Amino acid sequence: MILVNAPLKRDYIKSLIDQQTIEGITFSFEKQEGMKLYFNHDGDKVLAQSIVKKTIKSSEFGTALFFNVEIV
Repeated sequence: MILVNAPLKRDYIKSLIDQQTIEGITFSFEKQEGMKLYFNHDGDKVLAQSIVKKTIKSSEFGTALFFNVEIV
């Protein structure tokens, strides 16, 4: 499971990642607790973490967002 901590634009981040297959790994939104977004994934957890981080950073608001991505 991947955890994205983001104080802003959580719905935007959710729409970027949820139900998407990126580089062969499929992500699905699991739950939200405050500013924490949890995503399930198939495949390697380290690769999934880097894909999520890269996807958010390369998005429209990614360079301005403060967030971190952790493996849970």
